[in-house]
Amino acid sequence: MAPQRRDFLRTTATAAGGMATALVSSTGGGSVAAASEGAKSDAQLNPVQVENAREGARDWQLTRVRLDSTKGFRSPMIEGYCSRQSVKAGETLDIMVSTRPACPFKVEIFRTGYYGGRGARLMATYGPIAGEVQTDPGVGPRRLRECRWEPPSL
Repeated sequence: MAPQRRDFLRTTATAAGGMATALVSSTGGGSVAAASEGAKSDAQLNPVQVENAREGARDWQLTRVRLDSTKGFRSPMIEGYCSRQSVKAGETLDIMVSTRPACPFKVEIFRTGYYGGRGARLMATYGPIAGEVQTDPGVGPRRLRECRWEPPSL
């Protein structure tokens, strides 16, 4: 039977921990983090490690959401969606937004990742952008609703 990924990771983590302990012991003390920083320079880190070492944001998750009091699952004051779930650097992303009543809003773009355990990093902020009321879609087959909103004018 081929080794499982979990077993490989467990073995690798145990071996790495032993090597870090040995490195700390041989240098006469100090923290594991300090010892490992000395072992790898920025040139040896891969792009994911370099990105994840950057400082993360604390305020990337929605916390003050006011839901519709009649149904409790929508926030009609501002709703939106993106044309794509994910993009590569340099690719375009359209953001469709409806505000009720029409009012300006801003958009913050976050990249998700480890970032010291914070979970995301602020990449860009846009706005204020003029919001407008977009039509609510009707109920389609299988009770599915499909929005066909236009992106705001910038």
